[in-house]
Amino acid sequence: MSRPADQLGVEETRASRESEPSVVGTDTMSEATISPRIPSQKKELRLLASLFTLELSLAVVVIALYMKGARPFEVFLSTMPGRALIVAIPVCVLAGIVIALQYVAARRASSRHFRLVVGLNLMTVIVGLFMGEVTVRLGVHSSSEGEVFGTTVLKPKSWETVSAEYQKMLDQASGDLTYLEYDEVMGWTVGRNKRSTNGLNASSAEGIRAPHQGVSFAEVTGKTRIALVGDSFTFGEEVGYEDTWGYQLEQALGPKFQVLNFGVGGYGVGQAYLRYEKDVRTWNPKIVIFSLISHDVKRTTWVYPFLAMPDWNMPFSKPRFILRDDQLVPKNLPPLSPDEIFHRKSMSRLPFMMYDESYRPSEWQHRFVDRSYLARLVVSMFPQWTAENPDSSAEMRLLVNARILTEFVRSATQAGAIPLIVYLPSRGELGQMSETTPLAKQVVQKAGFSYLDPSPCLAQLDPTDRYLMTHYSPQGNAAVAKCLADPVREALAHASAG
Repeated sequence: MSRPADQLGVEETRASRESEPSVVGTDTMSEATISPRIPSQKKELRLLASLFTLELSLAVVVIALYMKGARPFEVFLSTMPGRALIVAIPVCVLAGIVIALQYVAARRASSRHFRLVVGLNLMTVIVGLFMGEVTVRLGVHSSSEGEVFGTTVLKPKSWETVSAEYQKMLDQASGDLTYLEYDEVMGWTVGRNKRSTNGLNASSAEGIRAPHQGVSFAEVTGKTRIALVGDSFTFGEEVGYEDTWGYQLEQALGPKFQVLNFGVGGYGVGQAYLRYEKDVRTWNPKIVIFSLISHDVKRTTWVYPFLAMPDWNMPFSKPRFILRDDQLVPKNLPPLSPDEIFHRKSMSRLPFMMYDESYRPSEWQHRFVDRSYLARLVVSMFPQWTAENPDSSAEMRLLVNARILTEFVRSATQAGAIPLIVYLPSRGELGQMSETTPLAKQVVQKAGFSYLDPSPCLAQLDPTDRYLMTHYSPQGNAAVAKCLADPVREALAHASAG
């Protein structure tokens, strides 16, 4: 039996509607699928952030504890690394709690996302460490200080690298080493009839600063002799002979006087005293001017200057004075020669290292972790605290240097000379308003002696005219001579009247 056409059409329409997919149903399913994913992503990001926070805070804890060294905790916690440790520990604990809670939730939900995020984090850390290691290894270069990355010297240092660099320097025998030579008392001194490569520095037949080679000051007779002892500021580094304050002082005093410049670059207070005893005293000067800068005071506590000042390129050792029962006791005397130093197989075989203020055993001791250049960079940027050597403490440094000055004054007076102590201001000390007294002045005051200070004459110059790179300019040297001329005349007049 046939159905009416309109009824058939209605049924076909109903059937077609039933067979068509529901648009509303599709949208509902899509929203239901996406909506739970959004909070899931937030949880994953929170977990990832917690993992990185945990790792970063753990790194801070490890570095801070390394920097602590042997310090008591109550002292360490008052320092910057100690405060960083105080902050890092609760952050580490909090991040660990967040991670633990997410782990528990993931196990209950039988979710694999937790393990995937942790795996991603570990891969990121491993790749980052690997790239850091490669970057440091590729960026390292060798110098007289050891291996250097950027401006940071990597520790522990390599004695093989350092000794090889200095041995190369000795083999070439170039630069300032052309007029400096090893000395069995002071460690090094100005050689006889020497000349520097740049032509500014020359020495006499007696090893004294001279206008040119071949000069013999001993041949000059009938003049009152004035001797200068000190470091490169006394020697007149960076200027020619006629521009040194020693020569300018001689010109100011007149033709009846002979000023002998026994200054040697790099000397500490102890070496200047030994230079007087060995080389100056036999000249029977009427006046001995002992000049010092603040850095000379620190040099007194060195044995191997290349440890403290590798950029000096000074491959020498020096004698070191310590105090025992209020008496000066010399160490490393005679000093090791450069060949003896740099043919040693290891740093530990160098004698008297424990008396060198600049020596830190941890900077030379190699451990398994030091195979990593990245680890070496980190420990170099965040060095471990080491206990201060009592012989190198700030107070002992003052006492030793003051005692050396006392011995110099006693010796010069016994020899019939007039000792004058001169404080020479370095760049940064002149005109600086500070409550801290320059170290050189502290030493002289500790010894209880009066001293001459050319600062007023130097202050009259334009600041740009006082110094060259480090040392006094020709104008600066002239200003020093101007300030010293009258006190020297007065000392001579007083001696004549007496």
